[in-house]
Amino acid sequence: MIGSSRVTGRFNSPVAIQRARARLSREGAAAQLSHLRQIETIRRAIEASSWPAARTQAKKPKLKVAFGPAVSVGYESDAEYVDVELAARLDPVKAKEDLQKHLPAGFTVISVKSIPRFFPSLEETINAARVRLTSPLFIGADEKWWAFWAAERFMITKKKEDREEVIDARALVKSWTLDGDTVEIVLRFGPGRTLKPEKIAQAVCGLADGQVEMGGPECQMRVRRLQLYLEKQGGELVEP
Repeated sequence: MIGSSRVTGRFNSPVAIQRARARLSREGAAAQLSHLRQIETIRRAIEASSWPAARTQAKKPKLKVAFGPAVSVGYESDAEYVDVELAARLDPVKAKEDLQKHLPAGFTVISVKSIPRFFPSLEETINAARVRLTSPLFIGADEKWWAFWAAERFMITKKKEDREEVIDARALVKSWTLDGDTVEIVLRFGPGRTLKPEKIAQAVCGLADGQVEMGGPECQMRVRRLQLYLEKQGGELVEP
């Protein structure tokens, strides 16, 4: 294959001729991984698979891969994305099966597809997510959510290590639905305007910190990221 060569059974070329985008889900034990641990896990699986991944030119070549927005510890997800630069053509069906074999329990490969190499990165394009929150604390909270929706602004204080930020949560929520114990939110995010969905739910419903702390002994909430989007200027949502 032009532009690629194998070294000890692996493609070691910096020249990429194709880009593949994989979408994965995580649940169970996988949902307890930090974003960095998840990146390491997926990198190792790609290394162990037969994917002809291109590598950087360095003393210790690394895979040319890029990941989507970070996921919080404790979140389940159907929208974990990774872009892989390839030194040879990839069969998406075989690649999906092969990658799945090398992932630990809790991860499922939903899809693998080829995308144009000139596409901007996931981090550059994605600015919204659809998230499902499940908790018995939402039952009967319809009026609180409608009051939030009717508000012109809904300010929430976000605490950081060195400062506090006040962010308008109402401007970040594009849409929402409440069905019994389940709330689904389409949530915008980006530099200087990111709030965790459980923190918005906490403020709307007047919940205690412990009730929304993922993995905490008092937590009564589950969060699952269902999809990521690019929200265009006209409001249209486009899947990656």
